[in-house]
Amino acid sequence: MLNKTLWLPFVLILAILSSCTKHEEVLIPNNVPPPDSTLSSIVIETYVNKAYISVLGRKPSDTEKAEGATLLESGALSQASRETFIQSILDKPEYYENLYKNYYTYLLVNFDTAQTTFFIGIYQNLLTQPEYAQYVDQLNYEISRLEALRDVYPNLVAGNITVAQMHRTMINNSFYDELNMGTENFVVSTFEHFLSRYPTDAELAEAKNIVDGLSGVLFFQIGTSKQDFMDIFFASDDYYGGQVKIVYNAYLFRQPTSEESALYSTYYKNSGDYKGLLKKVLTTDEYVGIN
Repeated sequence: MLNKTLWLPFVLILAILSSCTKHEEVLIPNNVPPPDSTLSSIVIETYVNKAYISVLGRKPSDTEKAEGATLLESGALSQASRETFIQSILDKPEYYENLYKNYYTYLLVNFDTAQTTFFIGIYQNLLTQPEYAQYVDQLNYEISRLEALRDVYPNLVAGNITVAQMHRTMINNSFYDELNMGTENFVVSTFEHFLSRYPTDAELAEAKNIVDGLSGVLFFQIGTSKQDFMDIFFASDDYYGGQVKIVYNAYLFRQPTSEESALYSTYYKNSGDYKGLLKKVLTTDEYVGIN
């Protein structure tokens, strides 16, 4: 048993040790860690580079990189600053050049504008020859389709046609017909190119009837000609939903959710603004890389 002389120091030691093991949390108001400016700079630099490559197919120049970074940093990477930045890229002449080139290559493969002009000349020459008099209507039809194809780029730049109208013109010509011979191949390729899917059996059967001049129902619309098929196809919800799917796969590397598809396809169909669709996707946290 401890004597009274030793008891008091022992109690004091226990009290001291006990007090040392207690931790009281003290909350200091407004004690927020400073932002990691290094991380923000890396995110912004990556965003600027990625946006230029995605939209224009090239890296930004040093001047473009600095201007983009300054704009985004001064706006603290806000939604407004992102939209202004992306719009500055979409406003460059290269945007239409890159868009046109990519789709021309995608849809028409080895054909080029020089060949378009060449064949227009051939058909026009045939019109002057008496032995082709019985083919005047067909020759004029082919010339008009090729002239529309020839003029796609200047009309796109001038704002005379939409991206959807560009798509339609690029499949409504003898080159696309040659690449996708026969009614079924034409219908299937159109679905795959713009909807990223194969038509259902019912869609294929009805679309083939329409293209071949018979009566058919596609996307709840009646048609009886190839022109009707294109009218129906490029005005359909499926076309605009397919475009949203293509944009998501191209820039976010995933399929859109059902909510995203409904939201953006409705926006695109109602506005016809393809640049606006791109801007909505290219300013998301996911694309920026901060989600």
